[in-house]
Amino acid sequence: MSKEDFRITIADVPNREEPVCEIYYKEMGWVEISYESNGEFTVLFFNKNNSSYWEFPYDEAMEVLAEAKNRLAEHQRTPEQQKRYDERMKELENWQPTPEETAEYERKMKEQRDKYYG
Repeated sequence: MSKEDFRITIADVPNREEPVCEIYYKEMGWVEISYESNGEFTVLFFNKNNSSYWEFPYDEAMEVLAEAKNRLAEHQRTPEQQKRYDERMKELENWQPTPEETAEYERKMKEQRDKYYG
C-alpha cells in the first residue's frame, strides 16, 4: 500500500446539498466525507462486499481511529521482543500437536463456546 494507491476527489453529487470528498483506494470507493447542514462533518466507510456503508460523525470516527492507533502503538514490539518472537515462530514452524494436545485444545474451545454462546 502506498499513497499513490489513494485518490481524493471533490464531487457534487445529486443526493447532497454540499460537495463531498470521495476517497478511493485502488480505484474502489473507500470513504466519503461530507459537510452536513447542521454544521457537522460526516464520514461514510463503504463496504465493498455488499455495496452498503457505515456512517459516523466525522469527529467521533477520527477520535476512535486515533485511539485505536494509540492503543496499537502501545503494543508494538521492541527490536528485542521482535527477535524473540521471530525465534519462537521459527521453533513452531514444524510443530505437530499430539492427539492428546489436540483433544485438550478442542475441549477448551468447546468450553469457551458453551460459556459465551450457550
